[in-house]
Amino acid sequence: MEKKDGDKKKNEWLIRFSNVGIQMGIVIAGFTWLGNYLDKRQQNETPIWTICLSLFGVFFGMYLIFKEVRKMNEDE
Repeated sequence: MEKKDGDKKKNEWLIRFSNVGIQMGIVIAGFTWLGNYLDKRQQNETPIWTICLSLFGVFFGMYLIFKEVRKMNEDE
């Protein structure tokens, strides 16, 4: 039984979006870990590095999502 082109395209989109979600989670976790490491190393009372770098990770993750969506629209 062959899959239809619509089903194949739907599966490709699903895989691409799941990869983007995983990638965003890894980016946010990585920057948060780095911020936590810097805060502990500098013995900061306020976790300023963790806050700043985790927010940067969120914005960078959103940038990656917008970039991927734009690429998907161009491929369409």
